[in-house]
Amino acid sequence: MFAVKGLNVSTDKLKVETEHGSVLATPMPRTVAAGEEAAAKPKPKKRKRAGRSNHTDVNLDNVADLWEKVIEGGDNKARKAREDAKKEAHKAKKQKTERTENQPEGTTAAEATEAAALKPATTLKDKKKKIKADKKAAAAAADATTTTESKPSAPTPAPAPAAPKLTPLQAAMREKLISARFRHLNETLYTRPSKEAFSLFSDSPEMFTEYHEGFRRQVDVWPENPVNGYIADIKTRGKLRNAPRTRPGDGTSEGTKYPLPRDRNGLCTIADLGCGDAKLAEALVPLKRKLGIEVKSYDLQDGGKPELITRADIANLPLKEGSVDVVIFCLALMGTNWIDFVEEAYRVLRWKGELWVAEIKSRFVDPTKQGGKKGGGPGNVVSHSVGNRRKPGAASGGPVGKKDKAKMKEEEEAEEEQQLAVHVDGVELRKQETDVTAFVEALRKRGFLLQREYGHGAVDMDNKMFVKMHFVKAVPAIKGKCADLKKEALKTTQTDAKGRPIKTPKFIDAADGEASFNENALLKPCVYKIR
Repeated sequence: MFAVKGLNVSTDKLKVETEHGSVLATPMPRTVAAGEEAAAKPKPKKRKRAGRSNHTDVNLDNVADLWEKVIEGGDNKARKAREDAKKEAHKAKKQKTERTENQPEGTTAAEATEAAALKPATTLKDKKKKIKADKKAAAAAADATTTTESKPSAPTPAPAPAAPKLTPLQAAMREKLISARFRHLNETLYTRPSKEAFSLFSDSPEMFTEYHEGFRRQVDVWPENPVNGYIADIKTRGKLRNAPRTRPGDGTSEGTKYPLPRDRNGLCTIADLGCGDAKLAEALVPLKRKLGIEVKSYDLQDGGKPELITRADIANLPLKEGSVDVVIFCLALMGTNWIDFVEEAYRVLRWKGELWVAEIKSRFVDPTKQGGKKGGGPGNVVSHSVGNRRKPGAASGGPVGKKDKAKMKEEEEAEEEQQLAVHVDGVELRKQETDVTAFVEALRKRGFLLQREYGHGAVDMDNKMFVKMHFVKAVPAIKGKCADLKKEALKTTQTDAKGRPIKTPKFIDAADGEASFNENALLKPCVYKIR
């Protein structure tokens, strides 16, 4: 025995060597303390695993195996390898059984083996997914079959043929056809009463689309479209709530500085009569809450926009009396009964409601010029129209030679170019200024006065092509359908001291006979020559 530094072993742990092992030496008796009693109890033995022995002798034959088993953990690796081999064998056996069961009749084992080798290996998860997919496909097929049996399948619509591409010559011919169609429909609208035009467009709605397609081509060459000015005015005046302190009609105020007329609830109702493609409504409807307005559009057809346009004859509107604040006629006084449009506007407008009119300058007639020159006097048409054509020799009464025919043709072409310059290119004829006096007087008799807020701008002739006028419903009508009601009221309500009814004032009766011509002829129909 020798002493080792730092090692202290009690004497009771010493063993005595024997031939077959070591035996504990006889322990010396000692007193056990209370705290050591629990520690002195033997611990429960762990469960021994089968196949393992705690007493393994180490010799030269098994030292390598024990080293690999205990130190390197080779026993776990071997066990895992054996388990993997068993799994592979079981899988191969199962696949072989499935191939045997699914083998078709007349197929040899070699062929089946080759076919199985060509198929990719599948796992158990893949097989489960495949089974679920097959079940879903079978259920979907069953539902489709049931639906097909209950409801016959609709025929598949044939694809729309592609639009053929037009050659330059075909495109030019198409443009001419559209222009010719527009001129024909334009003449129909100007030379017939609105009731007939409404019936015609109701029977053939496609005419409305054809007309406005040609009309848009005309607008493209105009220097200005009046409806754009009206949209700007409504946006400006719709934001105002209080009128300026300037005195109306003193020449210093402008109409655009005055707020729009409104009802008691603060809403301004605008009626666009003869609205066409409803450009005004399309621009203002998104702003109706911001501006406090409501836009109602009326025309012969809705043009595929029923949410914006109401089909109606504007001489007989589906509106209550006194339900509108602003009425707009933007190039819409087209029928031979346009005076009826004005009277209908008077009926639907509230007191102090406004009437806005925009028309082509060349349409207005001066009633003092009777006969004589072309285009002068009421009832005549614009000089480039179909109604103004005459046969050669009608003026002289005799035959006309080739030179005279050529000269007349040149004069006619020059006059046509001049008139087209007025209507299309915006060139104004200085030799014949526009006179709207008779038109303004006709509207005064029907209860409309020029709006004082606009001052001199109530009749705006700054544009080369158009006249824009602002009227207000400010006096009782003394002529037309609205004046008839006024006359009946005077006859039945006014009496003298003895209870006898008072006759209608003489100036109202005299007003009926002032004009010796049809007032509808104050505006000439704008009819283009048909080529």
